[in-house]
Order: sequence, then structure tokens, then C-alpha cells
Amino acid sequence: MEKTTDIGKVMAALKKHLKLLLILPAIFLILSLVISFFVIQPRYSATTQVLVNQKESNNDMMAQQVQSNIQLVKTYSEIIKSPRILDEVSKKMNNKYSSKEISGMLNVSTQAESQIMNIKVEGKSKKDAVKVANTISKVFSDDASKIMNIDNVSTLSKAETAKKVAPKPLTNAIIGVFIGIVIALIIILIVELLDRRIKTEEDVQEILDLPVLGSIPDFDKNK
Repeated sequence: MEKTTDIGKVMAALKKHLKLLLILPAIFLILSLVISFFVIQPRYSATTQVLVNQKESNNDMMAQQVQSNIQLVKTYSEIIKSPRILDEVSKKMNNKYSSKEISGMLNVSTQAESQIMNIKVEGKSKKDAVKVANTISKVFSDDASKIMNIDNVSTLSKAETAKKVAPKPLTNAIIGVFIGIVIALIIILIVELLDRRIKTEEDVQEILDLPVLGSIPDFDKNK
């Protein structure tokens, strides 16, 4: 019985503050869309792949070399992010981006037991993202033999185009609505907890713990 009463009170409180429950999510929805389309700068991502592979005719030597290459992939990943590579990339791009800026745009990832490294670059324009990604791949492939005395690095695939990764209006809109609902519920909860006025016979019995002997009806003055 108490659970039914509590649920009834919750529903009554929500119904009472229905406007707030609808207005706040709508406001946050509009704000999220405005921020997505007019505030957040678009960002684009381009990816190129580098293959670590030694050309060997002997099958036994090939198997050993593959395992060696896999173990060195993590080292190669760090070399790609090194100042030596990034400084050269910056020069080849006529210093449009500093090595520090390129480092912030760059993400190098590898898969377990794989000889392939994914070089992902995020930039403010599609053209720059593609160009930086391909330049990093080329510089690393060319310089790897000088740095580690190896010739087993080659570009597997070039970045042809870049895809938009930010902003995401739909995701931001959902988050905005959710935040609006949560804030509305918090406000309703605070208002209801702070409101200690006695409004019904049930409130008298619950708050004062006294029986209700009678009630005075609310007469309409117009009548």
C-alpha cells in the first residue's frame, strides 16, 4: 500500500511539474544543436597503413622474420611519433603545422600479432588530414632504413579521403536531452522535498500523526 502511495506521489509531482520536465530538455536540445553546428569546429580523420615486412625467399627465414617484425611494431610506432619524423613532416609541409601540432593530430595504432600499423590523423580540413597522414607514412618509410638499418617498411595503403568525426549532432542532441531530463528531475525533487506545506488530509495524518476529524470545503466565491 505504501509503495502504491509513493508511486502515486511521484506521478503527481511529475504531473505537477510537467512543463519543467518538457521545457528543460527542449532547451538543452536546442543548445546542443547550436553548439554542434555553430560552435564546435569540424574535424576530419584520414588513415593510412604501413606494412612491416621483409622480403625473403626462404620459408623458414620468412617465418622468423615475421615474428621479429611483429615484435618491432611497437618500436616503430614510437619512432613514427618521434621528433625526428615529425620535424621532417613539418618541413615537407612548408611548416604549415609545427611538429608539436602534428603530434597532437597523430594517433598510431596496431593490432595484436599484426605487421600493420594504422596512422590516423585528425585535422580541421579534409585536405590537410589526408596530406599529413600520407606525408608521415612516406617520411617514416623513407627514414626507417636510416634510423634502424632496415628495409622492411613500406606504405600499404595511402589516405585517399577523410571522414568527418566531429561534431556529432545526433549524439550531442541525445546527450543534451538526457542532461535536461536529469536536471529537471533534480529540481523537481528539491522543490518537493523543501515544500513542507500541508495540502491534503493525508498530509495531516502523515506529518502531524493526528486523525482528521473534519474538513472545510473550498467554496468558489464566484458561485
